[in-house]
Amino acid sequence: MIDLHIHSNASDGSLSPSEIMKEAIDQGLSAIAITDHDTVSGVKLVIESGIPHPLEFITGIEISAHPPVEYADIGTLHILGYGISIYDTMLQKNLKKLKDARRQRNPQIIEKLKKLGFPLTLEEVKAICGPGQMGRPHIARAMVQKGYVSSFDKAFDLYLGSGKPAYVDKFRLTSQQAIDLIMGAGGLAVLAHPGLIPAMAYPSLPDTLPSKEETSISHLISRLMGMGLAGIEVYHTDHSPEQTAFFEKLATKKRLLMTGGSDFHGDLKPKTAMGKGEGTLHVDYALYKTLCMAVDDDRLKRPVLEKLEQNLYHTFADRSLLQKALYHSSYVNEMQHPDMEDNQRLEFLGDAVLGLAIGHLLMKRFPDMKEGDLSKLRASLVSEPGLADMARIIDLGRFIYLGKGEHLSRGAEKSSILSDTFEAVVAAIYLEIGFDATFELIDRHFAPQIAALSMHHGKREDYKSMLQEVVQEMGDSTPCYTVSGESGPDHDKIFEITLTVYDVKTQGEGKNKKAAEQDAAAKALTLLSSSPDCPLPRPE
Repeated sequence: MIDLHIHSNASDGSLSPSEIMKEAIDQGLSAIAITDHDTVSGVKLVIESGIPHPLEFITGIEISAHPPVEYADIGTLHILGYGISIYDTMLQKNLKKLKDARRQRNPQIIEKLKKLGFPLTLEEVKAICGPGQMGRPHIARAMVQKGYVSSFDKAFDLYLGSGKPAYVDKFRLTSQQAIDLIMGAGGLAVLAHPGLIPAMAYPSLPDTLPSKEETSISHLISRLMGMGLAGIEVYHTDHSPEQTAFFEKLATKKRLLMTGGSDFHGDLKPKTAMGKGEGTLHVDYALYKTLCMAVDDDRLKRPVLEKLEQNLYHTFADRSLLQKALYHSSYVNEMQHPDMEDNQRLEFLGDAVLGLAIGHLLMKRFPDMKEGDLSKLRASLVSEPGLADMARIIDLGRFIYLGKGEHLSRGAEKSSILSDTFEAVVAAIYLEIGFDATFELIDRHFAPQIAALSMHHGKREDYKSMLQEVVQEMGDSTPCYTVSGESGPDHDKIFEITLTVYDVKTQGEGKNKKAAEQDAAAKALTLLSSSPDCPLPRPE
């Protein structure tokens, strides 16, 4: 049994990603997908913390979209994306746009509620929302807590639903834009819960399917297929048996993937249980395997090295050089081709090129810094975690050629593989265009991180304050520090602090909790500096 439609507290759900993992195992699920609304924050946290054995996991998202123009009266379509790369640059750009729009929408809803005699503040709603993405469900919960309405559903039925007094329409992508975004991120687009789309006609008999596409829903799905839709969510807790049977036949006829899920939202939908829906839902594991194979097959059919070149700011004259840099040893060993070489020699060369280039950049940026401190800064930038983070920024993982075993063990997300491949790619660029031009590219890629180091230099006691100022300017919630561990004897303890803020999670260590928090904040600032809307200065 599987569940491919689960929401974490990164959007509307009430459970954290780690709590969802535990609940999924407790429920006996074999595979899940977290499909938060317009964000991949929950997916990112799951990947960073690791998928517990034996649970299987596929990346996901749910994007709200305008329907095709001829179906404008049906309101909003929900497009699920599976197998996406969460680091895709266009995906990140558009999700930020959606997040900013949502952020602007919430105060407008609260202002309307005030005029209706229901005073609320953003701070009260944020307290309910926690670190996730705030929206109408959290406003509804705040209304219940303050006694303005008797239930969550009443808040929507009377005030927050479409057409109600406090409703504010939100910015949405078009269906074509949503599907293109999912496909561009390496995923497949699936229409969520088609049986809940209003004003759609269904056959009265579950065992009949029109010989011609004479139902509105069939026409709509055909229209979306023309945009690239790959599947429909056949199994959903709110689908009637007749609708489920109808969509099974429709998917078979149109050769569409079939998916299913509970649409779990935690205590926002207390009657809906993970994996079971309202008690009768059952989604077979075979659907998950078919979906995963379809994602892999689609990636092979659509070579996208051009996207990597865009992220690298370099187009290769000899693309075979780039491909060689992407060949992991596990892939070469499986291929058994006498002329195929893995990227380990390029990795060796790239390490040297990066060390020299980063050393030069630090010498220029910190003319008065001592050799020992310069060495520490260089080591932090070219360390395995530092280079793996850079690899994630350019979405390198999805382009690496891995053997089947390494692919199944999620090798493209391992820091060791990411950092080694990043070094190999740098070497490939160096071999093609020489050191001077490669140096300029390295400067461009590492400029935000070095700028952050420059900002921090000499102000180590201010990391927490600096981080607070940055996230306030970026519009996000307060950084969350939690003690994640202690080690050592009582007289010489080392404290570990986990910091979560703005889709970033870091670990800090120190002789006391304050020092560990400062360490975690410093690391978060370095990661945040790569965000396009971060106010940290860039070098001249």
